[in-house]
Amino acid sequence: MLQQQTAPSEAVGVLDGLTADALPDWTSEPVLLGCHGGAGATTLRVLLDAPWDLGAFAAERKRIGTYGRPLVLVTRNTSAASAHTGPVLGVLESNGIRPAALVIVADGAGPEPAEATARFRLAEERVLRTVRFPFVAGLRFVDTADAGRVRLPRKAQQALDEITAACLDHAAALFLNAGDD
Repeated sequence: MLQQQTAPSEAVGVLDGLTADALPDWTSEPVLLGCHGGAGATTLRVLLDAPWDLGAFAAERKRIGTYGRPLVLVTRNTSAASAHTGPVLGVLESNGIRPAALVIVADGAGPEPAEATARFRLAEERVLRTVRFPFVAGLRFVDTADAGRVRLPRKAQQALDEITAACLDHAAALFLNAGDD
């Protein structure tokens, strides 16, 4: 089960007045998908204690299903990685899926390339929320399975909280709109 973590009140959105306990547990379990290999989706799955990881997107994959669960799309913040985001979003849209979050994982301590930033801005309207996950050097020195043992800086924990809030918002939106067919 994905644990709801404390998030800033402005990150809660549609959950105002609705508690996470009112939703079935499975509805807020994130499904992670990397835009490319090495995006960080599996590491985030471990940090979020999420059961669903679709691995890296492959061009031959035309059907993607989350069965009502929120999709968290993950990419690195490099120019090369950002080029994969648009085509992956196109396949998701053709499957009727709008990601709950696009998580942009910092590839190092330096600034994000301008080309990547421009591509991510174009993607922002196609996802419910964009979350930037900072570079955490300690995650480079452990096996993915041990990522949860790394002490995360406050900004990294805040990014996880924001991902969790995006998944809960997605679940609440589905729950609140279930009778609108």
